[in-house]
Amino acid sequence: MRRSVELGTLLVAVLMGYGLAVVLGSPGGVQPSLTPGPGPRLVAGPTTTIAPETTTSSAPEPETYLVWSTGGLTTDLVDGLEARFQDLSIVGGDVAELDAGDGWAVPLDAIAIDPDAHQAFDAEGSTSRLRPGAIILGETSAMFRDTEVGDTMAIGGNTYEVVGIAPDDVVGAAEVVFARSDASSPVITDRYALVTTDLPRAEFEDIVREMYDGPAPLRIRAGGETPWLRHGDAVLPQVFIKLALGEFSYRSRSGSDFVQDPAFQEEHIIEAEVAIIGEVTCHQTVVEMLDGAMTQLVDEGLAHLVDPAGFAGCWNPRYIRATTGSSAGISRHAWGAAVDLNVGSNPVGSAGTQDHRLVEVMLEWGFTWGGDWLVPDPMHFEYGIDSG
Repeated sequence: MRRSVELGTLLVAVLMGYGLAVVLGSPGGVQPSLTPGPGPRLVAGPTTTIAPETTTSSAPEPETYLVWSTGGLTTDLVDGLEARFQDLSIVGGDVAELDAGDGWAVPLDAIAIDPDAHQAFDAEGSTSRLRPGAIILGETSAMFRDTEVGDTMAIGGNTYEVVGIAPDDVVGAAEVVFARSDASSPVITDRYALVTTDLPRAEFEDIVREMYDGPAPLRIRAGGETPWLRHGDAVLPQVFIKLALGEFSYRSRSGSDFVQDPAFQEEHIIEAEVAIIGEVTCHQTVVEMLDGAMTQLVDEGLAHLVDPAGFAGCWNPRYIRATTGSSAGISRHAWGAAVDLNVGSNPVGSAGTQDHRLVEVMLEWGFTWGGDWLVPDPMHFEYGIDSG
C-alpha cells in the first residue's frame, strides 16, 4: 500500500552513533608493488641447469577518488573525466524542497545520479531502480522520515515514488536522490565526481588538475581521507544535523535569506549568556557547547584568544553564501549551529590568525573549523559531531 508522506509537524531526533573526524592532508602516490617470484630452481634432466630467476609485478589496487570544487564542476572537467575514465559517476547536488503546505517547504539535501554509471560505486545495486518520476532515499533520511519503498513524496510541485533505500555511503548521505535524466528534478548543478582507477595517486591528480580551469580550488580525496565522499566533505551532512538539532520549514526566500518556521525557533533557538562572549542567540544544544568551550578557555587562562567584539553571531536563517556566487545549501547558521569568532582578522579565503589552542578547544567541544575548508573560512566554527 502506498502512503503519501506529509509534514504536519517538525521532526526532531537525537543524533545516535554518528561522529565526524575530518582527516586532513593527502597521502603520496600509490606505487605498484613487486611480488618476488620463485628463486633459482633445479631442472631435472641429463644436465642440471639453473633456470633464470623471475619476478611478477602485481597491478596496483584500484582506488576510488572524490573530485569536487566549490560552486560545482566545470563543463570542461566533466567532459574530460567522461572521455578519460570508465568507472565514473558525475553527481549533481542542490537543494530540493519538500512541500509542507500553505507555501512552506522543507529543504532537503538532494543529489542526482545516472544509476547505470553509479553502479561502479553501488555494489548492491541499491540505486538501480532509479528513473524519472522516482526517487531513492538515503537510509538515514528514510529512517528519519519513517518512509518506505512505495511511498510518495511531493517535492517542488511534483510527486515522486520512492523506489529504493540506499546505504548512506553509496549516496554521500544525501537525503533524496533523483535521476540525472529526470527533467523535473530540481538538481541542476554538477557538484562532484567519483572515479575508480588503478592509476597512481600523483598521476591521477596531474591528469585531473590539467583538465580543470575553474574559478575555485579543486579538491581530490581518496577513500579513508574523509568520512563522506561528497562535496562539502569537511562538514557533517545535513541529514545528521537534522537528527541532532531538528528540522524546519521555510518560505518567502529572498536571495540567500528566508523566513523560517517560528515553531522551530520557539523550540530550539534561545538567547543565553556564555563566558567571554556575552549574550548569544543559538540552538540550545550549541549554546551548551559554546559556553563549555569558552569556560574552558577561561579556566586555562586563554580567554584573550577570543575578542568579544569579534563575535559575529550564531543564528541566521539563510542559505550558504558561496564565494562563487551560487548557493550550495542551507547555512548551518539557520540551525543556530555555527558561530563566527574573531571576524576582523579571519576573513573568508584567508589563512586567518586563529590561535591553534582556540581551534583545539572548539574541536574538543564538538565543533568543526572552517579554516580547514577548501575555501577557508577561519572565523567559522559549526556543529560537527555528537558532543554528548
